[in-house]
Amino acid sequence: LESNYLNEGGFTEDFEARLGELVGSPHTIATSNCTSALSLCLMAAGVGVGDEVLVPDVTFIATAHSVCLTGAKPVLVDVEPDRLTMCPDAAGAAITSRTKAIIPVHVSGRSADLEALMELAERHSLFLLEDAAEALLSKSGDEFLGMIGHAAGVSFSPNKTITTGQGGCIFTKDAELASRIRELKDQGRPVRGTGGDDVHV
Repeated sequence: LESNYLNEGGFTEDFEARLGELVGSPHTIATSNCTSALSLCLMAAGVGVGDEVLVPDVTFIATAHSVCLTGAKPVLVDVEPDRLTMCPDAAGAAITSRTKAIIPVHVSGRSADLEALMELAERHSLFLLEDAAEALLSKSGDEFLGMIGHAAGVSFSPNKTITTGQGGCIFTKDAELASRIRELKDQGRPVRGTGGDDVHV
């Protein structure tokens, strides 16, 4: 506030860099909230109208809304009763020719069965997007949640691990996906522009 620069700038870039270093994410992109983070990831992966995305039936509605914002259809999948996360068998039974992605949710920092879900995603050539809204710095084995799938969304709303009042971010190891996400987020610019003579791809 004292800098009188309220848009994205150096503070945001520093925040992204420090978060990425914390979890081992080579590409960390700050967003206005986790819903937009998930939607941007899906759009960058090519998910859109006519597609289906598997989401667990125990989650905050934003997980399904992030799918709707792309024009795709959320398909509810039962959870495992012992961990309240997406059941891999139920997910496998829900896959159709229109399925393009799977969004497991790590409820209260408890990991979904990512080993089984990644195997399922790879077998069917699906995009696996982790909803790690409640799981910043939680781990599955030695790996941080959010760094196992193709990409992840994290939330910084007031009841999360850390808060920025509102906000979220994306983690991904995929440079091409990250570049497309940045374009979608920032008016077609792969890097932050000046607001003046910018190229909008």
